Amino acid sequence: MAESSGFLSALISEVSGVVRAPVREMVMGSALTTFAIGGPVRALVSVDTPEELANVLRLLSSSGQPWRVLGNGSNVLFADAGFDGWLIKLGAGFKRVSPLEGGRFEVFAATPLMSYSRKVSDEGFSGLEFAAGIPASVGGAVYMNAGAHGAEISSLIVEVRGLTGEGGEIRWLRHELPWSYRHSGLPNGCVITSVVLDLPPGDPKRISEQCAHNLAERRARQPLALPSAGSVFKNPSSGLPAGKILEEIGMKGFAVGGAEVSRLHANWIVNPDRGATAADVVSVIDECQRRALQERGVALEPEVRLWV
Repeated sequence: MAESSGFLSALISEVSGVVRAPVREMVMGSALTTFAIGGPVRALVSVDTPEELANVLRLLSSSGQPWRVLGNGSNVLFADAGFDGWLIKLGAGFKRVSPLEGGRFEVFAATPLMSYSRKVSDEGFSGLEFAAGIPASVGGAVYMNAGAHGAEISSLIVEVRGLTGEGGEIRWLRHELPWSYRHSGLPNGCVITSVVLDLPPGDPKRISEQCAHNLAERRARQPLALPSAGSVFKNPSSGLPAGKILEEIGMKGFAVGGAEVSRLHANWIVNPDRGATAADVVSVIDECQRRALQERGVALEPEVRLWV
């Protein structure tokens, strides 16, 4: 149940006192995600430093407030009813990189993975070629252990730095987390602030060619120009892509309301006219899962985060 307007106003005033950016109320989720779907968020606060983030987390935690952190919004489906809580957005202060010694870099969590991978690849550092065309923030990519073309970001990680839900600083070395396919094992309620990556030097020409190849392949087989959240389901195994299963059982073009299984890639659900609701998308997901289980005996697990 939502708190009284007086309580919310007082809390907004408190939070406003520890951040530079103004707290915004009733921002539409559809404006915050690549799916272009979702109702209003009770309060949106942007933080520019780990100190601001820690102070906000302490205030929200001590007040018993529900909160979530949003990166680039490229892997999230917001509810049509919105979110009756606080959304924390990492601001421009988290879009930076600090070079360390020996080919290591501290990359802050709001840094766009796609543009950063292009930059370091152009500079002759290898490892992020797989990320060409992935529209995630670095923090989101680490949290989900993003990968493509047989590579995953976890293989490059030295250390993950972040905060607990109560605002305390915490760090994890790579071997301290149970990495797996699309899973980092980071505890619920923590917030990634930065990650240290180890990027070995390589041949700039070869790296550039690999990046170009990966990007061209992605553009050829994925509907990048349409609102979506990318791949919807995890692959059941490395040799059994979810998209192949869904294509073989005839799901391409299946639609509910404004949501449609892409005719280009069956593991993408798109919002071509920007008129889809979250309920439409969930109905398409449910039917994909039902048909895959019924016809192939495969239980498809969503990769997209369903905030519904």
